[in-house]
Amino acid sequence: MVLASVQTNTLNALPRQCFPDGIAITQTSQQVSGAIGIAVMVSLFSAKQQQLLSDITTNTQEAAASGSAFIFTISFVLAIMNVILSFFLKKTQ
Repeated sequence: MVLASVQTNTLNALPRQCFPDGIAITQTSQQVSGAIGIAVMVSLFSAKQQQLLSDITTNTQEAAASGSAFIFTISFVLAIMNVILSFFLKKTQ
């Protein structure tokens, strides 16, 4: 939701001849952010799964389900924060 408005604002701030550069920077930052986000989420999933396997259970399916629930909870909180922060975006004329 936020990325479309960020990209539009980036392009509006640039002179016409710099549009390709602005698009390239925006797309590169989206790709890098996505890769970092996936790596962090997989690391958190693995840590939660390993914690359950070593402390509580030997059932790998139960540990994987708990790790997934943990990641979905984090993703849900981040999505709610994204929606709330989107209300504070500056409107352009």
